[in-house]
Amino acid sequence: MSSRTLPVLQLPRDVLPIYLTTFVDMLGYTLLIPLLPALARRYGAADWMVGMLVSIPAFCAMLAAPAWGKASDVAGRKPIILIAQVFTLAGYTILALSNSLFWIYISRLISGVGAGSIGAAESYIADVTNEQQRNRAYTVYGAVFGSAFVVGPVAAGFLARHGLQFPFVVAAGLEIINIGLTIWLLPARTRSKRQRTSIVQSLRAALQPAIRRVLLRQFLFIFAVVYLLADFALYLDHALHETIQRSSWLLAGAGVVGGLTMLFVVTPLTKRIGNFVVGQIGFALLFMSYALIYFVRNIDWFFPVLILWAAGAAMVQPALITVLSERAPADERGAIMGLSDAVNNIALVLAPAIGTAIVGERAKLIGVLPALATASAFAIGRLHMKRVGARNPASP
Repeated sequence: MSSRTLPVLQLPRDVLPIYLTTFVDMLGYTLLIPLLPALARRYGAADWMVGMLVSIPAFCAMLAAPAWGKASDVAGRKPIILIAQVFTLAGYTILALSNSLFWIYISRLISGVGAGSIGAAESYIADVTNEQQRNRAYTVYGAVFGSAFVVGPVAAGFLARHGLQFPFVVAAGLEIINIGLTIWLLPARTRSKRQRTSIVQSLRAALQPAIRRVLLRQFLFIFAVVYLLADFALYLDHALHETIQRSSWLLAGAGVVGGLTMLFVVTPLTKRIGNFVVGQIGFALLFMSYALIYFVRNIDWFFPVLILWAAGAAMVQPALITVLSERAPADERGAIMGLSDAVNNIALVLAPAIGTAIVGERAKLIGVLPALATASAFAIGRLHMKRVGARNPASP
């Protein structure tokens, strides 16, 4: 781990390249979200097909993520991240040139294979930070995601004026820049020097109760958040009759709230009350937001719901990632973070498909299933705390 630090963040400088490449990667993804309903209408696709545009890459990433993670333990983080970025570039290029729904699906499939490398990126952060820095490092990592959700949707609204496929030309260009940044900035020294283990040993490590419980809560969290996120523009179109541009600005606003919450609320609260309590508060806020969606009548009513949703998600995400990285054995970290990414992508497969079906039938009911998911995650945390009592109150 590098002794050089970023004074403002109090983190090793080696985390900066992964933040930059993650931001550019997420920009390409967030450009797509507000455009899904318009793309579907252009090619005569039904609502459920809009969900498939998110579910297909998630399914591919689900299959690829454990392999990417395990490979990064053996070959090092940098080459795996680079290979995945090449897949992502190919997907965006095909999407920019596509002239039918078939090629759009092919492009999303290829991009999904590239998206499976997130576990390697998250493992890299754990590789270059110590225990005191890790929570802050993942909080900033989450804020980077949030900032992409600010810039991407707004950019999509403006770029779509030049044609629906023009944003994907920009996304392909961003991915080329991203590959260059990775080659130039990302250190190549993150290969594990510990004993290499088999896939079976990695799975056994992941099935330990302490890790299994975090993965289950993470699945419920991702399912709930993506359920609304993937169908965000579709919900606003069906329930509130809002435009792509308005959807873009609202999603950007959610990104601002989430980023500010991570930077100025999560870190101070975590130091005072621990990851577990911060995560529980986040799950409670998410539950409230989903329950209130049913009562939304117009865009003004939707603002407080969106604020609760963004703040809650921002509180849960870094807590879960930090704990998982700390509980994963160092020589299995890439494999377990890859498995975590696969769990996330199972949720990404299920949530959009179910969500679009619900929105297509009755948009007001979009909050029911994610409310149940967040309530279940909160309850799992409560049961765990009852078992451990006061022995370790900071453990989620």
